[in-house]
Amino acid sequence: MIYELRIYRFHQGRKNVFLKTFKIARTFMKKYGVTFVAGWESLDRADEFVWIRKFPSSKHRQKAIDAYYGSPEWNKIVGSIRPTIKRREVRLMKVLPGSKLKK
Repeated sequence: MIYELRIYRFHQGRKNVFLKTFKIARTFMKKYGVTFVAGWESLDRADEFVWIRKFPSSKHRQKAIDAYYGSPEWNKIVGSIRPTIKRREVRLMKVLPGSKLKK
């Protein structure tokens, strides 16, 4: 299992626009092979949102990302969601032995 940690920082006053649009984006993730695991709003930074998505393998991840970002649903919202993000960090992770998450 491949986990992807995503940390977003927003342009001032744009976080709520992102969250509203992200709620729409989540409705079609699974359709294209992207599994939403969890999301968090930072207690330390008002302009930050952190979330995790997962994929069965690296090969599946690339196929799912291509399908998701090439979808008609994504193309309808990309113009609203991307301009809200000031900075994005993405980290690929694997589960350590003993973790309660699936490997």
